[in-house]
This record gives sequence, C-alpha cells and structure tokens, in this order.
Amino acid sequence: MKYLHRTATRLTAAAATSLLALGLAAPAALAADEAKSVSDQGPSSPLTISPSSGGAGTTVTVKSSCQPAGPATSQAFQQNITLRKGKDNRWTGTGRIKTSGLQVGRSYQVTVRCTDGVTLSTTFTFTAGTPSGGASAGFGGSGGANSGSTQATALAVGGGFAVAGAVGYVFLSRRRRTTGSHY
Repeated sequence: MKYLHRTATRLTAAAATSLLALGLAAPAALAADEAKSVSDQGPSSPLTISPSSGGAGTTVTVKSSCQPAGPATSQAFQQNITLRKGKDNRWTGTGRIKTSGLQVGRSYQVTVRCTDGVTLSTTFTFTAGTPSGGASAGFGGSGGANSGSTQATALAVGGGFAVAGAVGYVFLSRRRRTTGSHY
C-alpha cells in the first residue's frame, strides 16, 4: 500500500509539473504568432511612418518603397513631406506634426502617390503623450514592432521554468528525507 501511495504521489507531481510547463509555454507560443503577424506590417511594408503616433510637434519619418510622384501628404503634417531616395533604396523624408487643430486619439491618413500610379497610405495617430512605434531597442536591437512584450514573455517563461525546477527539486529532496528512501 505504501508503494502504491508513493507511485501515485510521483505521478501526480509529474503531471502537475507537465501542466505547469505547458501553461507557461502557451503564452509564449501565442506571443510568437502575434509577433509574426505584427512584423509583417513592419519596415518591409510599402509605406511606413515612424513614430506611428505622437503629440503636437512630433518629428516623423515617412518611408516609401516606390518612387513618389509628389510629397507625402496628411492633415496631421505642418507641411507636406518631400521624400528623397536613401541608401536603402527607399524614399525617405522627415517632417513635423501640427501643434494645433488635431483631435487626440484620431488617426490621420498619410498618403504617397507613386510614379507608377499606385497610391500608398498608412496612418498616424495623434496623442497627447509621447511618440510610440519608434526605433527598436533592447536585446541587441533585434526586436521589431511590439517585440518588447514578446521578449518579456520569453523571459517570464524562462524564469517560470527555473522556479518550477527549483520547487520540484526541493519538494523531491525533502520527500526523500522524510520517507528514508534514497532511490
């Protein structure tokens, strides 16, 4: 009977550890999928604005993959932004957001007309606070849009595994001492 109880306890501990590991790994897997879908809209998209949101007077950079037939335009800009060909074969220009006359929380369309007749557009969201969607940083600059939450999730999962391993070790080592079994 004692042997059966010991086996059941070990199976229960193993099952609990497995469920804990799966429970911690699921958010990381979900975050990885989410990061893929967000990065698809990242720097390789035909038209980008960085930062993608900000307050009055924010300096923004517009990048286009096509040769523009004119400047980048938006109701949010103080003046239209002229795009010039950069070293990365993208057309780039910088400008400023208006200091008055914009609604907080509203998204303003940014448009570039290309020489091949295609019109590209993206949005800039006017906020009362600081800019967001700027340069990727941390972890060696390897992150893309929203990668901070993905990396934080990965660190949390790793920390969870370390804690679970330590708790399991302590549990099993104390259990062995109280039963007198050295197996």
